[in-house]
Amino acid sequence: MRLKDAFGMALLLTVPCAVALFYSGPAVYAATSAATSAATAAAPAPSGKAVFLAQKCNLCHSVQAAGIEAMTKSDKMKGPELGAALAKKDAAWIEKYVRKQTELDGKKHPKEWKGSDAELSALIDWLKAPAK
Repeated sequence: MRLKDAFGMALLLTVPCAVALFYSGPAVYAATSAATSAATAAAPAPSGKAVFLAQKCNLCHSVQAAGIEAMTKSDKMKGPELGAALAKKDAAWIEKYVRKQTELDGKKHPKEWKGSDAELSALIDWLKAPAK
């Protein structure tokens, strides 16, 4: 078989497959997207305490009501105990502070929030709840 004939044969076999994939693509994408959306919607809301630990807030901060102690031994790196520090702050201020959009005593939060909006909301709700 000559190279030209082999190329032609490969082209004849490839084109129908490409056309089939092209026409099924949006349907496959829509089904995958719907399944992903359903899984996301069915996922339980994150626990504020779990978010606190997953985001490693406990490296610098403690929450005495939850029995969480700051991991750092350095007084320079240690942040305030959050139960007392956040008692008089509202949720909107806390969100702005951890997103580095506002200051406390002339300083922004050392680390910018990297989690999702849902995680931040769960974290703030947990921190503001009377019993941790």
